[in-house]
Amino acid sequence: MSDQDVASAKLEVAAARERMLASTHALQQRMKPTTLAGNAWDGLLDTSEDMAGRVGRAAARRPITTGAAVAGIAALLARKPLGRLFARLTGKE
Repeated sequence: MSDQDVASAKLEVAAARERMLASTHALQQRMKPTTLAGNAWDGLLDTSEDMAGRVGRAAARRPITTGAAVAGIAALLARKPLGRLFARLTGKE
């Protein structure tokens, strides 16, 4: 091997080392907990926006069904206060 071949090989090794270090640095940045959490949050926001849009379109197509479902859920969530209200109105406290 000539001196020129050795010098060329050393340059190739140095360039490959720099590429590997740059790739390693990029991977470390992508694997940081804050980056991973941010990416997960962005994905969750995109998914929730899409889901909200689909729910809104479905509610617009079936307003009576949607209203009944919302009323049922509200009654389920407020069952204790509603029970106390009915008891008070009927005098059965």
